[in-house]
Amino acid sequence: MNHIAGIAAMAALASFLVNPSTAPVTCQPEPQPSHTGLYVGLGVGVAGAVIGTVILVDRNHAHHTIKGCVSSGPDGLQVRDQRDNQTYTLAGVTASTKVGDVVQLHGAKEKKAKVSSGDPMFTVEKMSRDFGPCKVQSPPPSPAM
Repeated sequence: MNHIAGIAAMAALASFLVNPSTAPVTCQPEPQPSHTGLYVGLGVGVAGAVIGTVILVDRNHAHHTIKGCVSSGPDGLQVRDQRDNQTYTLAGVTASTKVGDVVQLHGAKEKKAKVSSGDPMFTVEKMSRDFGPCKVQSPPPSPAM
């Protein structure tokens, strides 16, 4: 929020400084150049702020979703995330999650405790999407003798 307030303050200051009606009465204002540069600069600054915000929101969203095949593990349901190939034990809202389905889950990754040797935990807030059954990978062919 401070970033937006800073941009607004800079825009107000710039408009105050280039406005000839705010010049002292005893001074004659010099001919002012076109304000095109100011508007272009302001537009570029606003566009940069919007793009930065979109990237931040997108990166933040990606850290709170996992997608993978659901399987049964020693501590309950688990998912191997397709992005980082990490297996997460599921907690939270898992009632609609079925073993053998590829799902995209929204929630929070929990860090593994130093004393824990198990998989990290993913607390499910909701299932974003169910992509259907997992693809079964066939075993590699055995070498011919």
